[in-house]
Amino acid sequence: MKPFLCIDLTDNKKNEQENGEEWLVAKPSSALVQSLERSTEHAEQTIEKSKLPLPIRIVKWIFGIAGFVIIAAVVDWWSEEESITFREIYQNMPWLFWVAGACLVVWGVLMLLGIIKAKRVLETDESSQVFDHYDKTCEAIFADLGVPADATEIDVLTFFYKVKDGEVKVCEKALQAAPYVNPVYRVFVDEEQLYLANLEGKYAIPLSAVQAIRSLKKTICILEWNKDEPYNKGIYKQYKLSEDDKDRLICKGYHVVEFTRENELWGLYIPCYELPVIEALTGVTADSF
Repeated sequence: MKPFLCIDLTDNKKNEQENGEEWLVAKPSSALVQSLERSTEHAEQTIEKSKLPLPIRIVKWIFGIAGFVIIAAVVDWWSEEESITFREIYQNMPWLFWVAGACLVVWGVLMLLGIIKAKRVLETDESSQVFDHYDKTCEAIFADLGVPADATEIDVLTFFYKVKDGEVKVCEKALQAAPYVNPVYRVFVDEEQLYLANLEGKYAIPLSAVQAIRSLKKTICILEWNKDEPYNKGIYKQYKLSEDDKDRLICKGYHVVEFTRENELWGLYIPCYELPVIEALTGVTADSF
């Protein structure tokens, strides 16, 4: 099976091309692409202006890390030496507590200054215009691609992989934040096609080509949570999602929408919480975990 929108490293470790070019049916106009590039650049510049200067941010994290490391070391020492008290530790090394306190005060002050600056910059009319222009450019692109205004947004799972003994093996590159990335696509259907669209283009999968939705009860680590509603609230509570210590999403299952093209089997990977949308659009029911 060929994973849709994923990157095959089997024969080329440097490959950066996602699978699925043959399913692409529309791209935004060059004028809109250029407008998006300019809007993105202006938005990034505005965000950068809202931050404290880099040297100050570095100082902030150095003091913060130092303060928390000292506190952790003291607590660890106290927990291992049951006969010693915090008072005794302080009496023996008062400077340790003063250094930790000073570090945390500096970190806290710089953190507060950063919040104040971000609020002051991002709430100006100029910043609002920048982000408003970016949003309007994105909507213009979706309109140009023929995406309905009420199209549903879903997360799609993408990953690097290698094929070994005919099996798809997910792999990670150095410094990769999570094995699975979950970009957002807008999905909708007409009488014949299932469409997936993002700012780079629109893909079309014939509904008649969809063979099945296969369910895999396997815990996976996903890059981030994209929804407005918290992952542990409302309709998402049933999926028992969680976060690890790196704020990555832990998902206890996923699904593969299987479809064919010229006798080749493809798979669209989706996290468990997106299944109801895909079932409703395709009319295909997933098998159980």
